Amino acid sequence: MEDYDITGEIMEMEISIYNDVWMDNAVENFYRLIEDSDDGLNINLDKTELKLSSSKEDMGKLLSAIIQDNRNNLIVIDKDKKTGEIKEIKKDFILIQEGKKIDGIVAFKEKIYTESEKVVNEILDLIEKDGKKTCILCGKSFSKSYKKMQQATYPFATKIKSLGGIRTYKDGNFYAFKEYHDSFCPTCYLMGILEWLDDRIIYRTFPGDRTFLFLPYFDNFEDLAEFKEEYEPLLNKSERYSNIRVNIRENKTEGTPGKFSTLLCFYDKFLFDIENVNIICGNWAILEVPFGSVKNVKLRVLNLTDFTLGVMKEFIEDNESRIYTDLIKEIYFFMDNPKGAPVDWDLTRKIQEKLSESFLMNDFRHFARMLLPRKGGRVGYSSETRENLENLIYIWRLKEMGIPKESLNSIKSVGNIIAKVSKNNLSILYKLDKTKRIEDFWSVLREVSRKLVGLDLEKAKVRPTALDELIQLIKEDETQWKEIRDLLIVYASMYYSIGSRGGKKNE
Repeated sequence: MEDYDITGEIMEMEISIYNDVWMDNAVENFYRLIEDSDDGLNINLDKTELKLSSSKEDMGKLLSAIIQDNRNNLIVIDKDKKTGEIKEIKKDFILIQEGKKIDGIVAFKEKIYTESEKVVNEILDLIEKDGKKTCILCGKSFSKSYKKMQQATYPFATKIKSLGGIRTYKDGNFYAFKEYHDSFCPTCYLMGILEWLDDRIIYRTFPGDRTFLFLPYFDNFEDLAEFKEEYEPLLNKSERYSNIRVNIRENKTEGTPGKFSTLLCFYDKFLFDIENVNIICGNWAILEVPFGSVKNVKLRVLNLTDFTLGVMKEFIEDNESRIYTDLIKEIYFFMDNPKGAPVDWDLTRKIQEKLSESFLMNDFRHFARMLLPRKGGRVGYSSETRENLENLIYIWRLKEMGIPKESLNSIKSVGNIIAKVSKNNLSILYKLDKTKRIEDFWSVLREVSRKLVGLDLEKAKVRPTALDELIQLIKEDETQWKEIRDLLIVYASMYYSIGSRGGKKNE
């Protein structure tokens, strides 16, 4: 029996987080593929290591079979628009070069997917040999690379020297760039190239533009494996542009407008549909894979706070509604003088994406500003959606501020006053939005108060005493005036939209 000890202590190595995220998921996926094969192989994944014992012959046969059995994770089946022929299409984000199709079958240039058994045995032979080279990813010694590092095995590799090189120093000063693409061990090649078989990578593709990939990361393998196993039922691996199911029991997938809305939509489904959740991940690597021949993959690391995760969970539990699906997705931009459709769908999707981002980043300031009316129209939503918005505001802001729910009535009433005095001139609402000092804030409220003179209060259905109540509320704790300003923007924008021409009809 040959022993292979494939370590996963990537998190402890002195390398960038870019390396950790991809390779951690790759090791976990390698473990899952073997576990799912139900071959009885002696494999174990603990917090820091993956250990595997097998004969080289058995290992080669098993890995070859696994690759062939899971090849469909790399492709989708679709109809040719011109000929009507049913053919295979490589998923747009897969960074493995493709050759010319033969009889509609995708031909991968990476030989491990075309000559699996032969290539796997060659790799296992190399793993078996000791050597003096040091792998740039795992730090282990090896004798010879199977292939140099490339995007097919590590998405962040690039041929551009200034991006892909490693800075070296001499006497404390910048000295040169040196490329280490050949310092890539066969074990890491095997892990990296098989990661594309992982059908738990969440993705959202925008045709002709880019794909966003979402990789969760933890400081240990056990939590990573458990979390990915929990959310796996939410994904439909056979769809080309999105794999988050609209309904856990259906194959149809979500058409989210961007990366943040995709992640928020995922949490909607995860917290709403998955029973007995044990692990909730708040740390993600978001890979942006562009279309085109030059693919410099960008990465953004997103660390959600426990507070944000808690708000999502509480909102679902208290309201049986979801923040993206039942709130943000139901917010639209209505045009004042529509020609054709009354909704500007391009702007609507941009607003929905920005609202999703603002919530995930716990940025109520920008969340509120997204609801402001704009030139040519205003943001609108149904009464049910408004109720969900108020529930979110209470959980997300008022509870955190220590303001009782009853005080929200005063804020809403002042928001209604601002909407009414801004009916024919939005300058007051925009002035409120731009206030950066509390003195400017008081100045805007005084202007609002003056404009109430001459307003038919009964017809306008406003309550002037709410201004005094609001002033008293702020004076009790002036440090929160900016939060209250943003709350006023939300409600003033809401009431402005309701009172706008055609607002009730359209919404």
